[in-house]
Amino acid sequence: MMTEKKNNNELQIAPIYATPILSVTLDLDVEKLTDFSLQKHNKDKKGEQASNRGGWHSVNINKETHEEFIKLKKEITHYLQIYHTEVFRGMKFKVDVMQVLDNIWVNINEKHHYNDWHIHPHCTLSGAYYIKHDGSIENGVISFRHPNRYMANVHWPGKLIERNNEVTSETLDFIPESNKLLIFPSWLEHKVEVNLKHDSRISVSFNSSTLEKK
Repeated sequence: MMTEKKNNNELQIAPIYATPILSVTLDLDVEKLTDFSLQKHNKDKKGEQASNRGGWHSVNINKETHEEFIKLKKEITHYLQIYHTEVFRGMKFKVDVMQVLDNIWVNINEKHHYNDWHIHPHCTLSGAYYIKHDGSIENGVISFRHPNRYMANVHWPGKLIERNNEVTSETLDFIPESNKLLIFPSWLEHKVEVNLKHDSRISVSFNSSTLEKK
């Protein structure tokens, strides 16, 4: 809640129904994680088909014991709990609960590959960690769609808007870079744009659920 004075009147603005996205740069060995990802790809060329269009999507690798991958999982779990504690602070859970990593997989996208619009059902939080990305728009951005996707077309003429922001934009783009971790609500619709470069784009995606602490 934001409070300020306007003409001696107290004005309160409540940012209801917010959609927080956590972003943090980690300090992991991306070369080791790149080798690990390519090894997984070489062992299972087929992978799985989900939102990927032309790219490779691994099976769930939650039980892998690669040293650097274990470090990544610890970092992801750490920041899932930070999101849980900070964003869900006002929620009154019936029991003492936490975020538990459900599944995690590798994505490899070569030139012209992308991920179509999708959500991650039956979980609480989702995210992506970028192992290999050159930080350019051409290598592919991740786009998030406003929950009311028709807002701009129905409620105000676009020609009257000089510049949209995180409240009014129909979509918002995040430019990934190597070692960047993003966490967002699983219901938030998103896609990954086409990789227009010859450089591979390698990332790890994951889901968590809200469960009782044991």
